[in-house]
Amino acid sequence: VCFLYMLEHLARVARVIKSPGGNALLVGLGGSGRQSCTRLACYMADFTVFQIEIAKGYDMSAFREDMKKMLTKAGGNEERTIFLFSDTQIKDEGFVEDVNNLLNTGEIPNLFPAEERVAVCEMVRKAAADEGKAPDGTL
Repeated sequence: VCFLYMLEHLARVARVIKSPGGNALLVGLGGSGRQSCTRLACYMADFTVFQIEIAKGYDMSAFREDMKKMLTKAGGNEERTIFLFSDTQIKDEGFVEDVNNLLNTGEIPNLFPAEERVAVCEMVRKAAADEGKAPDGTL
């Protein structure tokens, strides 16, 4: 069901999604439609939604592996990706720390080992050069 208030929020979320480096914190009561609104905005903007799946043994190492997959998909494969993270998915305080680092600095410290980091750099080198972010070929 679409109503005016939901459409206003949908327009806001869609605007944030389309802005370069856009991110948003959506706050509200459970069941108020934040995830549905975000998923609809992602569909409208042709973005892929990435959301972690919490299982019984999900820990910090599993979270970091999911972050590697998401960042490789978004940066290395140049897929337009949204990371959807809910408060119910916070199983460890480190999850929030890593998301905070990603939002503030654009990276999660020590996420990739040296050999994987080189591979990721090679994946993004051409796109960075095309955007003028690494004109001398270094990252």
